[in-house]
This record gives sequence, structure tokens and C-alpha cells, in this order.
Amino acid sequence: MLRVLIGLILVVCVLAVVIFFWFQRYIVHTPDGVRLDVPFLRGISDEISEFDDEIPFEDPRETPEPTPDERSEPQMPTEPFRAVWVAESVIETIPGWSLSLGGLRADAVLIALSDETGRLRWDTDVEMASRFALSGENDLAPLLFDIGEEVSRVALLYGFRNQLMAQRNPPAALAGDWLDPRNIEIRDYIMELGLELGRLGFNEIVLTDVLFPLDFPVEADAAALISFLREFAAVLSTIDVSLSLMTRESDWYVPEDGTTSRRPSWAVLAEIITRFYCVLDVETTTDEERFDEFMQTVHTALGGSSHQFVPTGLGSGPELGNWMVRVE
Repeated sequence: MLRVLIGLILVVCVLAVVIFFWFQRYIVHTPDGVRLDVPFLRGISDEISEFDDEIPFEDPRETPEPTPDERSEPQMPTEPFRAVWVAESVIETIPGWSLSLGGLRADAVLIALSDETGRLRWDTDVEMASRFALSGENDLAPLLFDIGEEVSRVALLYGFRNQLMAQRNPPAALAGDWLDPRNIEIRDYIMELGLELGRLGFNEIVLTDVLFPLDFPVEADAAALISFLREFAAVLSTIDVSLSLMTRESDWYVPEDGTTSRRPSWAVLAEIITRFYCVLDVETTTDEERFDEFMQTVHTALGGSSHQFVPTGLGSGPELGNWMVRVE
């Protein structure tokens, strides 16, 4: 009997040692102390409430399977995004930057800091801008101070449409006033400008004319645009700045010849950028039926990402949904 008892004690001791060392891998040190995080116990502990005496039973057969639409439904913003596009020349005429324009409370202010000529509207430290005499003379610090931090500061930059750069740097040009989206030097130049503006205090960079020119062959490499935008968005994210695109109403319609090779699909771009701003024709903003038809076109193109779309016009905008008012 004594031998059996001693044997049982030895077995228990061995098991205790084995269990002790086995649980060592699941010991987690936290600021509140030490705890065990055992995988097969994790689900049980999550389901059992501290004060529940019973575990409710749910028959999985009674839980309806979600439909494809329910699975893919995006998390829609609870509030519409409202912005004001302010020309640099009228910034000082808007007092206090409360930005109540016609009852519209703005979340962001967009300012164009370059144009199709390629000339910049601020004194940049980017070496390539100075080399091709594209740098401006303005100091952006007072402008950003006037805007304040209560609204988001958005900078608009022209992308690959740049007359002066195309003329002064022919190897980087495609044709006319368009630069080659596949040119590494040009891609780096645009990204350096965006990074500089982000470090100065802008929260969002909006690029326009980020595509191939109309007369470029239909074999235009849309993959080059995707890689550029993806790289640019990743670079800006390191300083907590977002990347968006400015489009035109005509961009959203399929050309008569059916070719769309000048740009990637909108659905692909929606995975990279934050918002699609779009300058609307006056007729579209004043005709409710035409506006609704256009928005249906956008919804078809973007699908579940249509909440990223921001119509832009000269009026006060619709009462519901995203909108940006242009002040001239």
C-alpha cells in the first residue's frame, strides 16, 4: 500500500511539473500583472459573463446566413463630408474661418497650390522645382494659421499635366503638356511636393490629372498609375496624411469607343485613395434629375465605395450626402 501511495505521489508530481512547464508558453505579462492566455480557453472565457449563471444556447440552425449584400455592405460615415474650395485670392475675405456659407458647415478647406502650367504657389524646398523654375514665393505658414486646426486643410496639386515641366524637361514628357506617369523622376517629384505640404500642416493631398492624355494610345499602362498612387498613399500615411483624387464629370462616363485604358477602374482606385472629388457641370448641379442620373452612374462605378465620392459645384449643394462648394 505504501508503495502504491508513493507511486501515486510521484505521478502527481511529474504531472504537475509537466503541466507547469507546458503552461509557461501561455503566460502573458501585462501592466496589470501576469495572466494565462490559453487558446482553447480563450473562446470560453469570452463567452461567459462575469455575472452570468447560465450560458445561453443558440441553435446555429436558427441564425440566418447573411446575404452577399449584407456581407459586403461598407461602413457608411454617420455624417456627410462637407468642404469648401477657396481660391487663394479670397482667403482673407472669409472672416474667422467658421465657414458657415449658406448654412453649410464645412469639415475641410481645399486650396489649389498649383495649376496646369506647373507653377507652384508656395516657396518650396523641393530641389527639382527650383531647378526648373517652378517654385513660388508665398509662405504658407500665415495661411495655415488663419485657417486654424478646427477644419481639415486640403491641398490640390496638378499631377501629370504640367506645361512648364514638359517644356523644360522633354525626356520626362509624353506629348504636349503631359508628363509620363512611368517616369521615376516625375513620380518622386510629385511625392516630394505632397510630403512637404503634409509636413507643413495639410491633412490631405488631392491630385488632379492623374492619367494619360486623351491622344495617348489605348495601350496606356494603367498599372503605372496604380503603382504610383499606391506608393504615394503609403508614403503620405507615414505622416498621417491622406491621398485623394480630383476628377471631372466626363471622367465617369465610358468613352464612345469603349476604351478606359487612360485610368484604372474606379473600384481599384477606391482601395487606394480616400475620396473622389468631382467638378460638376453647372447644368448638372441645377437639374435635379440630371444630378440623380449622374450619381447613379457613380454608384454603379464605385459600388460599395460610393460614400467616398464628393460632388463639387458652385451652388450650396444638396441637403443630403457629401458635397464641396467652390468659392471664386
